[in-house]
Amino acid sequence: MFTRFFKWLISGRIQKRIWVSIGIFILLAALVAQSLKWAGRSGWENWKAKWEVKGEKFDIASVIPPKVPDHQNFAKSQFFAPLFDHDVDSPTFNEARDRFDIKTASSLRYAWRKGKHRDFVVWESAFYESDLAKLADDLKRPHCRFNIRYEDGFAAVLPHLSTMKNAATLFALSSAQRLSKGDTTGAWQDTLNGIRLGEQLRTEPFLISQLVRIAILEINFQTYWEGQVNRQWSAEQLTAFQETFQSIDLLAGMESAIRAERNMINHWFTSVAQEGIQTQGLVDELNSSLGFFPAFFFYGNQYQINRILTEIILPGIDVSNHRLNVHQFKKMEEEMLDLKSSFLPFRHAIALMMLPGLDKYALKVSQTQAALDQSAIVAALERYRLAEGSYPEKLAALMPKFIAKIPGDLFHDQGLVYRINEDNSFTLYSTGYNGTDDNGEFFIGGESIDFAKGDWPWPQKVAE
Repeated sequence: MFTRFFKWLISGRIQKRIWVSIGIFILLAALVAQSLKWAGRSGWENWKAKWEVKGEKFDIASVIPPKVPDHQNFAKSQFFAPLFDHDVDSPTFNEARDRFDIKTASSLRYAWRKGKHRDFVVWESAFYESDLAKLADDLKRPHCRFNIRYEDGFAAVLPHLSTMKNAATLFALSSAQRLSKGDTTGAWQDTLNGIRLGEQLRTEPFLISQLVRIAILEINFQTYWEGQVNRQWSAEQLTAFQETFQSIDLLAGMESAIRAERNMINHWFTSVAQEGIQTQGLVDELNSSLGFFPAFFFYGNQYQINRILTEIILPGIDVSNHRLNVHQFKKMEEEMLDLKSSFLPFRHAIALMMLPGLDKYALKVSQTQAALDQSAIVAALERYRLAEGSYPEKLAALMPKFIAKIPGDLFHDQGLVYRINEDNSFTLYSTGYNGTDDNGEFFIGGESIDFAKGDWPWPQKVAE
């Protein structure tokens, strides 16, 4: 029986039918794939056109900072220009990259949020004095635009970030030494220079650049806080600090970075589609290139990424009203879970791989922006105390003489919590990311502050 069946199976008539059936199946599969690709592309382009009418731009050129004249450009400083004018790992490049790197280990702490002073360490400050003086002079240039190859998208090299953070650390070390010796003018200048150094990154539309900007701010908050709790700053110095803090808008930097992240993802999609290049690991995990499988769901993934970032995340950043809607970031996480649990979830694989984890980024931005807002209010409070002999009963008493507008809480309209304590100190705090009043206390998990829980108070000095 088997022999008879085998002969029947390999007969010319049956073989012809089998191959015709296979051909029809392949043709139908190709037609279905092409139809889905066309539908996905049509859906993406229609959605994109709708938002372009509203003024939204989705190309990488729209997020690239304009070029500036060299003589006005901080990036052309002798310390940073070699990072972009010379090949990576050339002697000149390596010298510029490592110029401000402190090789010796230190026990330096930046624990101002816990109300702790720094551990001071011996370092060769004289070795860097000339460089810091030149950097301070370079910071007088009004613009900063590093010669980054933005057209490389995510592959763009950013060698200046670690060097800038190292230089800012040196300003912070110098300010610490000066403040401990009673040189408040020198400490004040060094602290402002450290902050201004970080602010050279304010227009750089990369998430990592904005995170380095935040790290530099956190480093330089320490000296400001120490001088404030020890009542070492003059009214003039406090005014300069206050004006500096009020000029910094991390929400605007966050908004531009997320928009740039989205547009660089679009740039990547366009490059892959036009040049036919491999997906550099993102879809290799699916054992495919954009030759077939990604083309199947290519535009659907691009649509999902753009939709989530444009319709959910960006509206959650209210720059004009100085608010951050935490629920929008949580909604993004829910959207991603929905994609993972949807029918044929692998069709969203590119979107799930490329969408950044923005909840932690939002937490980092908001905790530092809250610190900036509190720092400005505290400077105004100290100026009030110097003029009146005590702190005001209410923050409203600071206006308009000591501050034009009091920053509110980032997360709601009720404002920051403020009260005078029995020892004539004050309590000032935001109810934080969780939106609940926890009586002005940080939530400490182990040795670290968990900013997702508890309140965000302006710290008082604690015993060492």
